[in-house]
Amino acid sequence: MAVGRAFLTVSGFVAIYLDPTEPARLREVTYAVLLAYAVYSLGVLAFVHGSARVTLRYGQTLHALDILWTSALTFVSEGPVSPFFLFFLFVVLAAAYRWGFRETVATAAITVAIFLVETAIASVGPWNRRWFASIDFELNRTILRVAYLLLTGFLLGYLAEEEKQSQAEIAAIADATRPPRVDLGLGGSVTALARGLLSTFDAKSVAVVIHENETRRALLWELQRLSDAADSVRTRRLVLDPQQQNVWLFQDAGRAWHAAPDKDGRRTVVRVTEPDVWPLKRLSVELPSAFLTTQSFRTVTAVNMGLVREWQGRVYLFDAVHTDGSDRSLHFLEALAERVTPALTNVFLLRRLRARAGAAERARVARELHDGAIQALFGIEMKIEALRRATERDPADLDAELEAVQEVIRREVLELRDLMHALRPIELDGGDQLPDVLASVVERFRRDTGVSARFVSSGGRPILLPATALEVVRIVQEALVNVRKHSRARNVLVRLNRDDHACTLIIEDDGCGFGFEGRLTAEELDQGRIGPAIIKERARIAGARLTVDSTPGEGARVELTFSEAAHG
Repeated sequence: MAVGRAFLTVSGFVAIYLDPTEPARLREVTYAVLLAYAVYSLGVLAFVHGSARVTLRYGQTLHALDILWTSALTFVSEGPVSPFFLFFLFVVLAAAYRWGFRETVATAAITVAIFLVETAIASVGPWNRRWFASIDFELNRTILRVAYLLLTGFLLGYLAEEEKQSQAEIAAIADATRPPRVDLGLGGSVTALARGLLSTFDAKSVAVVIHENETRRALLWELQRLSDAADSVRTRRLVLDPQQQNVWLFQDAGRAWHAAPDKDGRRTVVRVTEPDVWPLKRLSVELPSAFLTTQSFRTVTAVNMGLVREWQGRVYLFDAVHTDGSDRSLHFLEALAERVTPALTNVFLLRRLRARAGAAERARVARELHDGAIQALFGIEMKIEALRRATERDPADLDAELEAVQEVIRREVLELRDLMHALRPIELDGGDQLPDVLASVVERFRRDTGVSARFVSSGGRPILLPATALEVVRIVQEALVNVRKHSRARNVLVRLNRDDHACTLIIEDDGCGFGFEGRLTAEELDQGRIGPAIIKERARIAGARLTVDSTPGEGARVELTFSEAAHG
């Protein structure tokens, strides 16, 4: 607005300077007032650009001054037929830009009143012949200018109100879709969403019911406002039994609806949204009595959301202020649910993946313990029992047997240690810590196994996402376990290289290699069902490009490349 004001005043000053025939009356006074207004406008522009924030009171003061300046400018020039009548339109436009419908219409009414007063002064009274004799006063022109101002005020006010409401809806949708994040989990995401709805619609309470089809479990989150304070909200979470599920997830009238139950609650007029239809459909339905007794409320607004065959949910807004009698608010709630559904679906799917990954990890640990440590302990027990029963044994044979038992115990201790390292959480906040963590992993491997192992890092510290960096550590751990168990290598080298476009991890040894010869990609390994299975899976999770070089009897080389998409 400061730029527009300055441009308008400077342009007006230039226009009357180039056409000196206008204004014809009080030309010097008009020049002075317009020049002062131009200086004022440039001063306001400089002040606004130098200020970090313009307060509401400051905007109201500027608006009042604009009205006074315009009134003075039109009065000293040509009164009701002044060429600066456009400045009144600027004042109305400024009100629409700053505020909404009521303020814009009020500004239009004030400018019309000022214009009519100036017209009355110019057309009647003893000063008419002295100061306004040159003015050709016409009633029709006055009526048209008043109509212009009023129509412009109503139109701009309506557009401003619609724009303000649209911006509020966009902000509300942004706030509602921001909370559902995988790091918050399902409970945290739903609670944050309910808090946003509670504030946006100014509701007394919000209830969110979610039913997961795979587990057939339903959860209820209920947030109730205790006072007008933003943080004064009581939250509770319940696991619903089948009977309670029917209470909250009953067969309703449509995707989004608003109802104001009467006292007996038997027949209720419900306004329902329909696809691609703006006016709400009105139905007479009977809300379940069990639902009506869940809490005391005057109105209830609900919207359904979910993904077919995955989950379904419903949001209830009780006594929401901004939904009474408004078709737009119900359509907005429906649109908001459509935006939130994909975000919550991602939370559901990630939680399911984590549960399955945890189950697979537990199964792998159980298999490792059963096939490794437990079987080894059984073998040790049998050997010790055989040694105990043997009364006459050659000391050399006895020493060999004990050495074999000791070797089994040592090997299983290493197996259990590897398992513990794989299960132990890794403190890794970002890719910049990755070289230090990998160096400690390789050093621990060298110290525990006696295999000559080295770690080399070049190209600076990689910038990887924490999840990707964690997968890199797990891949190195798995590769070193494979080296110890299967390769019979004497030397291992782990390299981490970084350039401008990618980060490369290389693990190579001089052991027996894999059961194939040549260089194969991850797709070729999958087709032949060969190669390190766990490393292939973790490479897919991390989004890395995997290649494996193998020369039987000479060694193997595993290379993973992380592109820029994996970088933070």
